[in-house]
Amino acid sequence: MFNTTIFDQAHLGHLKKALTVYSSRHKVVSENIANVETDGFKAKEYRFEDLLRSATGGAMRGAQTHAGHMSIGARNVADTMGEVAEQGGGYDNGINDVNVDTEMASLATTELSYRLATRILSMKYTQLREAVSGRVR
Repeated sequence: MFNTTIFDQAHLGHLKKALTVYSSRHKVVSENIANVETDGFKAKEYRFEDLLRSATGGAMRGAQTHAGHMSIGARNVADTMGEVAEQGGGYDNGINDVNVDTEMASLATTELSYRLATRILSMKYTQLREAVSGRVR
């Protein structure tokens, strides 16, 4: 028996997780920029990609046949949570360790990634809506 649906095959869960990650990263970077002149502030970063890589890295995933069973092996994208940690880059601007140029570049990259993910998600929903209504391009 197949456990996938058309919604699973469209990778909607991955795209929604990407939006969550980009939103969280945007919040952390914005906080860094807002505190650029706060004495002693420690710059932070939102880590997700490394945690995802270590969670899914090469391990097989066991089948969970009952809701009460523990999951075995690699986790999926939805189960992986990001974390906020200090950057520790060694940069010193005289007040704290926030590098405005690096933070602004990170903010721009995060915004572009968020826009791309929302665009792709919108296209996926449009495709599903057209498939359900029977329209053909």
